[in-house]
Amino acid sequence: MEQTDGQKRVINLVDAFCDEHFDEPSIKQWCRSRGLPTRVYDAFYASDLAGYVLPRSVGGNDCPFLDRVTLIMAMVRRAGASLPFQSDMTALALLSSMRQVSQDEIVEDLYSHTGRVLFSQAFTEPNAGTDTQAVRTQVTSEADGIYLDGEKTYVSSGEFADNTLVLARDPMFGQMDGGMSLWLVPVRSEGVSTMPLNTIGQDMLASASLTFDHVKLNPEWQIQTEGKLNAMMKRQFGLGRVLVCASSAGLALAALDDAVVHAAEHTVKGRQLVSLPQIQEKLADMESRVRTILALTFQAARSADRDSRDFDLDTALAKRTVPSLAVQVASDALQVFGGIGYTDQTRVSRIWQDCRGNQIAWGTDEVMARVVAKAIVRKAGTRRW
Repeated sequence: MEQTDGQKRVINLVDAFCDEHFDEPSIKQWCRSRGLPTRVYDAFYASDLAGYVLPRSVGGNDCPFLDRVTLIMAMVRRAGASLPFQSDMTALALLSSMRQVSQDEIVEDLYSHTGRVLFSQAFTEPNAGTDTQAVRTQVTSEADGIYLDGEKTYVSSGEFADNTLVLARDPMFGQMDGGMSLWLVPVRSEGVSTMPLNTIGQDMLASASLTFDHVKLNPEWQIQTEGKLNAMMKRQFGLGRVLVCASSAGLALAALDDAVVHAAEHTVKGRQLVSLPQIQEKLADMESRVRTILALTFQAARSADRDSRDFDLDTALAKRTVPSLAVQVASDALQVFGGIGYTDQTRVSRIWQDCRGNQIAWGTDEVMARVVAKAIVRKAGTRRW
């Protein structure tokens, strides 16, 4: 698949960084410890890669979203694991959907304290999933202040991010937005509790559940949406879904890379594994699926760059299809390896586990089918091929 000059530059930068800082024993250790060491973060933010996860106001690159998507894909491919840089990129993507004034205020505050612009996203709830209309987390106004109560789950980087973006039901401050509002809440606020989630994969994303027990809110923490919250949330979810697809694409590429090498090097009764028709069929299917994964992911990224009318359809279709195909690629890679593939002695078992989680994040396959169907119906009679 033809790469743009911007994509080629990103991949070269990623390769140089990973050659210096990534190796399989380290990746395994980082998964066990549920995060990257500070020295790797510092090296990343000292490199030219930092410009892809920072806003322009603090030295970030003015580049297409496609290049940022390519960065996540390329880094995950090299690691053979989901990486927390995805959270930095997601925060940047969510910022881009906000009013410029809100962006500037958030960037100035976060960057001045940490040199990063990172916050977790607390949208999903135990009994609501990603259904924003079923949110139960509540903002209430009392005589002595404004308070937040509720619980969020499956919050990526929830263990370590200092701030979290919370979607809440809010009859007072959310009147212009159907009774909903967004708040950027410091996690160290009194009444905020964090509980790690023991996921079976994606260990470095450090997912957590967050509980808000009558947390007193500073009015300055509210994100000003001015009646445009629904449009903002649709944009935010779309961008988040593309980044999940980018991670899935990187994992699928890593699985295919490893399977091809193993099939070429491993022998069975004196024959190369790759010479067996059954293995050839699996490799052919994996290649076909990977090409579909890349096509859908890049199409969704380009749709975001163009602010296309098909943005909702392109991002939902990618999210519906890409993670599922990536799981199939990883499963086939595991099968190519045989018994050793089902152990921690190879990357493919970890890749399979990480892939599976992406079928749930930012909207399940089943939810995406509904979104895609609605978009297709809206386009009826207007298709241009």
